[in-house]
Amino acid sequence: MKRFRILIKYEWLNFRADKGLLILTMLTLFAGLYGIYYGSTEVARQRENIAALEVLTEHNIAELKAKYPEGTDAGDIGYYHSTFAVNHPDSWASLSIGQRDVNPYYIKLRLLNLQSQLYDTENINPLKVLSGNFDLSFVLVYLFPLLIIGLSFNILSVEKEQGTLPLLLSQPIGLPVIVGAKLTFRMMIVLGLALLLSAVAMVWGQVVPDERVALWLGVVVLYALFWFGVAFVVAALQKNSAFNAVTLLGVWLLLTIIIPALLNVYVAVKQPVPQALALTIKQREVVHGGWDKPKRETMDKFFALYPQYTDTTEIKGRFAWRWYYAFHQLGDEAVADLAHDYQAGLQARHQLVERLNVLSVPVNVQSIFNAMAGSDLPSYLGFLQSATQYHDALREFYYPFLFNQVNFTSADYAKEPRHSFTSQPDFATVFAGINKLLVSVILVFGIGFFIFRKVPAVVK
Repeated sequence: MKRFRILIKYEWLNFRADKGLLILTMLTLFAGLYGIYYGSTEVARQRENIAALEVLTEHNIAELKAKYPEGTDAGDIGYYHSTFAVNHPDSWASLSIGQRDVNPYYIKLRLLNLQSQLYDTENINPLKVLSGNFDLSFVLVYLFPLLIIGLSFNILSVEKEQGTLPLLLSQPIGLPVIVGAKLTFRMMIVLGLALLLSAVAMVWGQVVPDERVALWLGVVVLYALFWFGVAFVVAALQKNSAFNAVTLLGVWLLLTIIIPALLNVYVAVKQPVPQALALTIKQREVVHGGWDKPKRETMDKFFALYPQYTDTTEIKGRFAWRWYYAFHQLGDEAVADLAHDYQAGLQARHQLVERLNVLSVPVNVQSIFNAMAGSDLPSYLGFLQSATQYHDALREFYYPFLFNQVNFTSADYAKEPRHSFTSQPDFATVFAGINKLLVSVILVFGIGFFIFRKVPAVVK
């Protein structure tokens, strides 16, 4: 143990003397701090926008009260009044923004047809989807492996190339102890930095201190161990430093860029998803066609859905709000199967990615972080379902006014349903991902130990 501590001290002295490694470590630290700043700023901006939506809603209600002081037909209110379905961020979202800034986190809703309102707000930035967000999870998943590579690519080869390995081996110290000490020191540096950044992010983001604290830190440790395991495998081959560096960078490129790109192509072909644009176009065609259909035909179809309004007064004029909202409702019904298939297709694609991400540890870890922060695709789909239920509740609230021809007064605004949805962590995905990560760590270290025992020593 004393010799082991001496080797650790020796590594520390070498680390302090190597300006390149110090600069690399400091750059990683600053990148992590910026990632924390970016994530916190982005989530704070979203929260500010969400708070502003409440003000917009109240302002809209005040305008309508001033416009209709004695009340009016509920159809006027349903058309001119807008409210919002809002996806509030989880307290952990600043650590892993995920899809929160590529999918809408609020949807403006009126009493009109639903589907076009759900998907008119899709604002996906393909460049951001490709590159990801520069938050803490991005730094941990994509940049920390480069730090590990920079620290570990020459743990044995540098001693051989400088001629110091024979001197070390002449002492009563075995090669496994030397390698173990070198890896241990580097793990202390990397894990200390990663855990420090994680702690800063948790405090800065004011996260809820639940079981996710231990899960996040555990994933960070396992992911770092995986990359140290990769470095150990390459070091066990006992090649020169140039070979080690190129090999490790190649592995990083393969796992973070090439395999994810190939998986993306495979998933797109294997699990195609219809475009939301096609869904909204078809719905608009149905809604616009409703103007030309006989009112009796439209109302009969509507009454089949809402038989409680069958005995309401027959529509005789050229226009009535009841008829207008009826064919908007029928527009939603006409594309209900398409809407279900679209969301089911997205869910199936996500599940396929979850099965395939075992091929890329970085993709798996990013999925774990997103699921932990409630910023993954299932969370967004849950928000869409919540928005759909909210729109249904608005219809249930306004339809009695409309079809029973009850005047909508200023006092009725307070009775209108309000939406509430907060992203939740997906622990099933988290634990499944951790199991895959643990297997990857065991596998890579197992390969490293096997090679280390089989490859002849560098010094004979």
